[in-house]
Amino acid sequence: MKLSELNLTGCLIASSDKTRKSLVTYIPAIELENYFFVNRIPSKLEVFFDAAKNKTNLKRVNDIQADLEKELSQGVIGAPISLTIVLDGKPTLSLAGGTAKVTYDRSSSFVVGEVLILTAVLKSLGIRTPLFSSRLSASEIKKKSVFRQMLAVQSVVLTVIFDDEKGIGEEQVKELFFKFNRQHSGMHLSQFSQANDAFPLKPYVLRLADDLNLEGFGGVSDKSKHVKMSESYLTTEYILFKFLVGAIAGAHVQEICKMSDDVTTHSGKKVSECLAKCHLDYIKAFLSSWLTPLEQGGKAERAGFRLSAQIWQALALVIYRLSSDGASVQDVSHAGLVLGRLDYSKKATHWNDCEVMALDSNGRLYKNAANSTREFRNGLADYFYSVFSR
Repeated sequence: MKLSELNLTGCLIASSDKTRKSLVTYIPAIELENYFFVNRIPSKLEVFFDAAKNKTNLKRVNDIQADLEKELSQGVIGAPISLTIVLDGKPTLSLAGGTAKVTYDRSSSFVVGEVLILTAVLKSLGIRTPLFSSRLSASEIKKKSVFRQMLAVQSVVLTVIFDDEKGIGEEQVKELFFKFNRQHSGMHLSQFSQANDAFPLKPYVLRLADDLNLEGFGGVSDKSKHVKMSESYLTTEYILFKFLVGAIAGAHVQEICKMSDDVTTHSGKKVSECLAKCHLDYIKAFLSSWLTPLEQGGKAERAGFRLSAQIWQALALVIYRLSSDGASVQDVSHAGLVLGRLDYSKKATHWNDCEVMALDSNGRLYKNAANSTREFRNGLADYFYSVFSR
């Protein structure tokens, strides 16, 4: 056996699929990170886990933590801690009497079921979690040390899904994740309600990216909602989706729409229909001009606010307003060029004229001064509109 391989023994349960099997066993909670890659997020699920970092899921995790503490510290009745894990690839199965043993690599494991329970357990123990911060303060460590000690030795019931003959691939892992979340309470995914990679407006997102050669600017990520400065991407499919909706349907629809929806405007028209009827030309004309300075300036132009999702969404609202005013494609292109030439660095003094921007406590960098993202986005749109209207 290789040093990286681990063994789990338990009861074998065969499924309707002759090659796919499940092993039921249990281990102490403190051993979870030793037996499984508890922070692994398959690349095809990164965007969904990013979307899962929301207030609803954080509240659920906090509630589960509170339940666990009451159950262990006060003797309140509760259900066993239970997780479902999938092993991709082909682990090795051996049988001895009524006991089954699975030999596998820790890096091939992924907790497909009850991710919020896993997060709550790890968070309580101060172990790194797949969703929210698990750093414990000194006071928390001292105050809840007895609970943490009790939780550490608490048995966690595990159902380990694997296929030692055909193996399990990444697509099947993703399928299992969404199947589990449909059949159980699962995670709350505010923007993604289905496992399908496709969403109604994806063809227009891809067409826009292709027509504007966004690959030449760093490409479009389908793995997360927002762009991190450490990444080379220009934007994401999520941001382009919001951009298209904002440019066609305005601020309110942009804010409430979900990627899985076939989004409609206030008048009842589908956004996809509007895009098919030349509205995409307005958007391409604007972005083509807006991207010109980025093409000329290279990486230096990526700094500051230029990659911000709120900036992009606000710019889309400018297009919506121009289109509503009956502006021509040439007008929209000119607006894109003017706004593209703006200095998007956080030190740019022109932000002083924007009502939703203000200097930080050091008086050096500008930051969001609005009370909400909605107010910030709409304030930016008003400011951008005023810039080229002067």
